[in-house]
Amino acid sequence: MTSRIFSWPVLRVLVFFCLHAFFLPPSDSRALDLSFPQALGLMNRNNEELLSAQEETDRRQEERLAAHGLYWPKIEAMGRYTRIDEPISIDLNGIRETILKLHPAVPAAAVPPFLLDVQDRSFWRAQIAMTWPVFTGGKIISANRAAAARFHYAQEQQRQAVDRLTSDIVKRYFGLQLALQVRDVRGDVLEGMKRHAYEAGRLEEEGLIARTERLHADVALAEADRELKRAERDVEIARIALQNIVSVCDDLTPSSPLFITDIPESLAYFQERALKSHPAIGQIGAQLELAHQNLQAEKARWSPDIYLFGVRELYREDLTLLEPDWAAGIGASFTLFEGFSGLHNTRAARHLEQKTAYLQQKVQRNILTLSEKKFHEMLKAREQFDALQASQELNEENLRTKRLSFREGLSTSLDVVDAQLALSRTRVQRLQAAYDFDAALAEFLEACGMSSRFEDYRSYAEQEVRR
Repeated sequence: MTSRIFSWPVLRVLVFFCLHAFFLPPSDSRALDLSFPQALGLMNRNNEELLSAQEETDRRQEERLAAHGLYWPKIEAMGRYTRIDEPISIDLNGIRETILKLHPAVPAAAVPPFLLDVQDRSFWRAQIAMTWPVFTGGKIISANRAAAARFHYAQEQQRQAVDRLTSDIVKRYFGLQLALQVRDVRGDVLEGMKRHAYEAGRLEEEGLIARTERLHADVALAEADRELKRAERDVEIARIALQNIVSVCDDLTPSSPLFITDIPESLAYFQERALKSHPAIGQIGAQLELAHQNLQAEKARWSPDIYLFGVRELYREDLTLLEPDWAAGIGASFTLFEGFSGLHNTRAARHLEQKTAYLQQKVQRNILTLSEKKFHEMLKAREQFDALQASQELNEENLRTKRLSFREGLSTSLDVVDAQLALSRTRVQRLQAAYDFDAALAEFLEACGMSSRFEDYRSYAEQEVRR
């Protein structure tokens, strides 16, 4: 019998399943418990919008470094091969003929031809040239400052993207947590309705309640089951939204609960910080600097460009008598007339600078208004949560007494169902208020340009909210 049980085919099957269990992950291996800091880290590493913003910042940094090259000399090497229609020569035979006429005793063969070859029909050129601007009226300085402004603008755009996506991940992460908590509440309601339907069935069998009471309990049970299924769908929808923003495909389960916390700083403190460090303030500041440098560059066009230059011939075999081996000097250029375009461009640049200054004032006022609005929304959510806290305790006690009364025949099935639904409604509203507070806190910090502080407030939360 033993030899049959442990025969070779059986052993091969056992070895296969052992190896399969050892090397392959279990079916739920892709489920991932994720804290909020971990989710935030995944988003910062994987989100394509943030990666794109980083590439834009890097691009502007390289352009900024490229603008520094305008301060340095420009050195170029050049080579070319040329073929012309005919050789270039200087023919002075007319002078030779005159000399022979003046001196008839001199034989013609004794006087060589007065013909000088200057350039062959085919020739090569190879040279290295240098130009170095020493004065441009501020054009180079303006170009470098403009490049620095573009780099600063890209940095502020990246910060704004981080702040906006931080608010988004707060809503999606805690939105999934809310959906999970609501699902659990719906599960509790379903279990309560099952228990109530069972008790109603027993009491009907004993003749203590009418059939309509039991039917009412059955209807409430079916409604609770429908609400639970809808809550489960909401969980999957919320999970997909979170997966999208962190750019992963694992089944994510948030481990950081909803929370309520106090904000010790005043609104004035946040608004003061917002006017100094909000990304929108940085962006409009960079645009204003860019407009100013554009104006300075237009003004610099009224100044001459002065530069040093030098040329060195690398291939001298084909040089003519009129061409030097090297040359160096100083040059200047100045536009005398261009149809008044410079004047109008300067005026246009001045209008652009003034327009940007007005926009800066508008942005500042918008930030103050938005931060105040989000601050009051956050306080409203906190007040709603505090009010629902007492209501939940009252409804819990009311459900307990209604169940006892129903068992004693002193209340109806409708009373128990209403008490159960009132409690679940309060529990869901309380969870919703906690979520609203968390989302409002993230939006308020974003409005103040301080989204990086969200994790500080979350980690020091005074109360974790669960069902």
